[in-house]
Amino acid sequence: MANAPGAFAIDRAGPEDAPAITDLWFRHLTQTSGEVDPTFAPALAPRTLAARLKRALAAGTLLGWIARAEGQTRQQLAGYLTARIQVQDPLFGDTFAYEPVLYIVDVDVEARFRRRGVSGLLTAHAEAHARHHRIRTLELAVVVRDDRAVQAWRKQGFETRVAVMRRPIAKR
Repeated sequence: MANAPGAFAIDRAGPEDAPAITDLWFRHLTQTSGEVDPTFAPALAPRTLAARLKRALAAGTLLGWIARAEGQTRQQLAGYLTARIQVQDPLFGDTFAYEPVLYIVDVDVEARFRRRGVSGLLTAHAEAHARHHRIRTLELAVVVRDDRAVQAWRKQGFETRVAVMRRPIAKR
């Protein structure tokens, strides 16, 4: 466990953390439901998502870090970050030369701990992992309608590289 400024401890996430990560993910989704993009609706039940997360964390195909505030148990997260090492461009496959990146899959911070630097601490741990493995780039996707998230990531030095656009097909 690494002690972090602001009384937060950051640990590597393991399979045993999957239920707490799932719980925070669903609570965050409930808080922002319809606020950002109504097309983001869960397709999995919490139990199914937790089982998938557990398997991926155990296999190492998904990396993760958890943040806890002072006094919280391992089941009470202040936040988490999940990531994977990506070796091929998700949009273009092997069409272009692509250097591996640490792709940040998801970050959630419990509402009462937001604006206290938790996502920055989690990102710093992910970046240290990337640096240790000679990965020179962090990458993530953000919903452009979520101004709070866009601004938070820009503050951490991220910039837009590709915009994925969507248009519904009109019924005839």
